[in-house]
Amino acid sequence: MKRSVINRLPAIALIALPLLFLSASVVSAQGTIMRELLKAPGKVISEAKSARPTSDLRITGYRVEELQLPRNLTVALHGQQVVVDKAWRVTVQGGPFPVRALPAVIWIDDQIVGNGIENETLSQITAITFDSSLIREGGQVSISYGEDKDNRIKLSQRLQLKREGGNQ
Repeated sequence: MKRSVINRLPAIALIALPLLFLSASVVSAQGTIMRELLKAPGKVISEAKSARPTSDLRITGYRVEELQLPRNLTVALHGQQVVVDKAWRVTVQGGPFPVRALPAVIWIDDQIVGNGIENETLSQITAITFDSSLIREGGQVSISYGEDKDNRIKLSQRLQLKREGGNQ
């Protein structure tokens, strides 16, 4: 039995290594796209600021921006592959936000927008979504560490979409 496994190792390696390199290049491409979307200019479609920071995270507000993609992308949404031409960047402001073992997660209502990425000064946490159904009038932005729905910190100001953007 050991001999047959040893004889199969080169064949397994010939199949597995190209798949490994292919998946690494896909992950790298996704990372590049996300970095581009974090820096791309966007159209502010909802924004709220508070005069006083709230909660232990000292949250001062949020901003939602619509991003026009330079090219169509195929993404997984709700278990299906969908072609999209827009993305939305949701940023929670305040801090300095702690860097923890679990990622910061940004939510709108009870749906996860995405894992947040902190800026250099830890004053903003940003997540990108391709799901237009999340960006709706009256939605409530919140943040948690990990996907702990019960311990989210909810921002009091709800989404108020500007007429020129969003899902009107």
